[in-house]
Amino acid sequence: MVPGMYPLPRLFAARPLAWSAILLAAAVCPAHADVPPGRLAALSKGVNLSHWFSQIPTNKGAYSHAWFSSYDTPRDFALIVDAGFTHVRFPVEFEMFLDEANPEVLKPEFLPDFDAALDHILATGLSVIVDWHAREETKDRLRTDDTLALKAAALWGAMARHLAARSPERVFLETMNEPAGKMGLERWTWVQSGLIRAMRAGAPGNTLIVTSNRWSGVDELAAFSPIEDDDVVYNFHFYEPMAETHQGASWAGPGEKALSGVAYPVDQAAKSAQLAALTDPAARKELQAYNATPEWIRSRLSVAFAWGKAHRVPLTCNEFGVYTRVSPPASRLRWISDVRRDCEANAAGWCMWDYAGGFKVADTDPSGMRTMDLACLAALGLRP
Repeated sequence: MVPGMYPLPRLFAARPLAWSAILLAAAVCPAHADVPPGRLAALSKGVNLSHWFSQIPTNKGAYSHAWFSSYDTPRDFALIVDAGFTHVRFPVEFEMFLDEANPEVLKPEFLPDFDAALDHILATGLSVIVDWHAREETKDRLRTDDTLALKAAALWGAMARHLAARSPERVFLETMNEPAGKMGLERWTWVQSGLIRAMRAGAPGNTLIVTSNRWSGVDELAAFSPIEDDDVVYNFHFYEPMAETHQGASWAGPGEKALSGVAYPVDQAAKSAQLAALTDPAARKELQAYNATPEWIRSRLSVAFAWGKAHRVPLTCNEFGVYTRVSPPASRLRWISDVRRDCEANAAGWCMWDYAGGFKVADTDPSGMRTMDLACLAALGLRP
């Protein structure tokens, strides 16, 4: 066994499937990336198309042709490209294409919707990251289910072959969004190695985007080892501190969920007044620890940038943002601007979360018409 490789479970050795070899783990070693400069430029300024082909509201007709054809439309992509974005990240629940009895073949029901979406995006001149935005139950199963890991690799192989028909200069393939908190680094490295082998076999000319475990944070990236593939961009997500970025979010931890009006950079007088009014113990603990400044943000981001420079590999931060419901608008825009500037100063691409969801760069009126938030675009350094 090559040093740095993870052993193949007996299950795979016992099943001589035609596609089982794709889960042979790749050796991990520092390697200088060789991503074409034009592709890195395409990844310089992006936005996430959330809640379209992933995280779909089931009470609004989700998983229907009508939903897929109407939630985001060519008008949206025209707005995005006119604002100055160079790419979009396209989160997709690949589970809609998975037949566990035959994972090498994509289930056809929603494939035309997926293809139409890609064609509309690419027609504007935008590049696109196709991201397997896996459901939480899928990621939880992958922690222990070797059979599913094999099927997941076969599924990505089929999708990679499907996507290889489009220009590799503008279509990027991302292994999986945030492997989540329960999957350790060793397990995720092994699972992702199988996905990468399948993706590379199916789409040899495309640039791949890979990540570390848990929620793809800077500390997780620092513990990760680069893979043996030169045409790769390494991804991290940044939502620190959570008291700022996830204040008032129903899905966040109990501390962040009960917070509102948290200012960035920290305003000690305002913080003291908030603490005096807070009764929720989790929220008080979260706010007491909150001391974010531009220097603090820069220090945290430097963990990722130092790793990238040490390994001589390109980086992208393809999720960052602040939940809009209760965050002070001016504070939110300062945070977005500081993170974006630090990424650009360190030659890292960025992709804001998200286009028209809870972290939005576009406002949606009651009729469903969207318009860009010009103040948010300015924080992103963009001018429509």
